Amino acid sequence: TIVMPGGSHAQFVPGRTGSLTATGGDGHLVFVAAGTLRAVPFDPVRRVLLGPAVPVVSRLITTLSGAGDFAVAVDGTLVYADDSEGAISAAARTLVWVDRAGKEEPIAVPPRLYSQVRSSPDGTRLALSANDQEGDIWVWDLRRQTLTRMTFDPTSDTYPLWTADSRRIVYTSQRGGPYNLWWQAADGSGTPERLTTHNTTQAPTGLSPDGTVIFHQVEETMGRDLMGIALDGSKKITPFLQTQFDERDSVISPDGRWLAFGTDSSGRSEVYVRPFPNTSAGQWQISATGGRTPLWSRDGKELFFFGTDGALMAAKVEATATAWNAGQPVQLFGPRYDVGTGTGGRAYDLSADGKRFVMIKLASLTGAPPSIIVVQHFNEELKRVAPAK
Repeated sequence: TIVMPGGSHAQFVPGRTGSLTATGGDGHLVFVAAGTLRAVPFDPVRRVLLGPAVPVVSRLITTLSGAGDFAVAVDGTLVYADDSEGAISAAARTLVWVDRAGKEEPIAVPPRLYSQVRSSPDGTRLALSANDQEGDIWVWDLRRQTLTRMTFDPTSDTYPLWTADSRRIVYTSQRGGPYNLWWQAADGSGTPERLTTHNTTQAPTGLSPDGTVIFHQVEETMGRDLMGIALDGSKKITPFLQTQFDERDSVISPDGRWLAFGTDSSGRSEVYVRPFPNTSAGQWQISATGGRTPLWSRDGKELFFFGTDGALMAAKVEATATAWNAGQPVQLFGPRYDVGTGTGGRAYDLSADGKRFVMIKLASLTGAPPSIIVVQHFNEELKRVAPAK
């Protein structure tokens, strides 16, 4: 039952009775939205709200996934990491262009809790996933300098991926149950169309060079597997890589003959390449000391990825129809940008001309470090500031 769209990291705080009956109960849900801790009176038996939500902590430390650094003990005591001085603000993420030498050029997009970014093939727009209160897909027009919201469903929409003609965006959405693949016009017009129906999480990762197949990862019992869905109207699903390990972030080379992906088959995350479509014909390791979220250069002669320390790495590659060779990875620039959540989803992309990267810049630390605040009798305070109606 969806009782409050647009929130995350909820915790139930029992009310004055401390017990639940067949006819109802009382208490509060405390949850995180836009970097604020909020509370709403709630009946957990009938699963209904008993009043409006109100802010109870103006600013606390939050993670990229929307979790808040707080906890409420069984006796009603609250503890949280305070960020009222703005020392760490997860919402203050910005976008920058970065060249191979590490030189930055700011992008005028408003600061938000961005988690993924993809550059349109025609080079005119950026598709953005924002893990804030709305949890939606946004589009930044690079020429007009405007930010437009594309999705409006109260559930989470994330992992944007452009189609080859730059007219549509594929994404994963929680609408209708588990995360599945959807797509719609990039300008937000029309009705979203569901592409897959699966009982576990799916997320798009890449597109075939001819634009006819969407590569995506599917969570299975033993980890994530790599699949492809045809865009010819049949929506046929083809498995490309299924093992007992966790494979994710698959991207196909510009010539369509090599599949790069991340996997933990060695015990830690590394980047590998396999021939495509016959992925069982061989495997070559690209990263040397850990790596994730691979990205091909526009000419297919380099592979980029994040190292374990968050630095952006590059490896020269030479590939023919029958042979493969990769050079020693080298660092392009240091770890000062978002590298993603670790469970998939690329937090960077190449410009259309392949000369620079669009990166999500993390908030810098300013002022005093955050404080740990303890609030006694917080459950009693909730009854005062958020009474049941």
